[in-house]
Amino acid sequence: MTENSELPDTAMATGNDEGEPGQADTRPLERDERRLLKALRKPAEGTAEPAVEDSPEVAAAVADGTPLSGDAGSGGQAGDGLDPEFTDR
Repeated sequence: MTENSELPDTAMATGNDEGEPGQADTRPLERDERRLLKALRKPAEGTAEPAVEDSPEVAAAVADGTPLSGDAGSGGQAGDGLDPEFTDR
């Protein structure tokens, strides 16, 4: 492969993304973008339940640096029948 000085060193240096990292796009949203944003802000059908990650038990475990205890959420089990079984075999 020959070296071409006009080609960027990496894909990150292509210059095809607009603005600097971390800066929000200040352009106004188009009509279809506003409609999509409005739809995303509406809750889905059914009732919403708080995420296990937002529970006080998780906050306490994070603050203490300890694992979750007891039945906080699902106790680490997915409930899909694929939970690991540890044996001495």
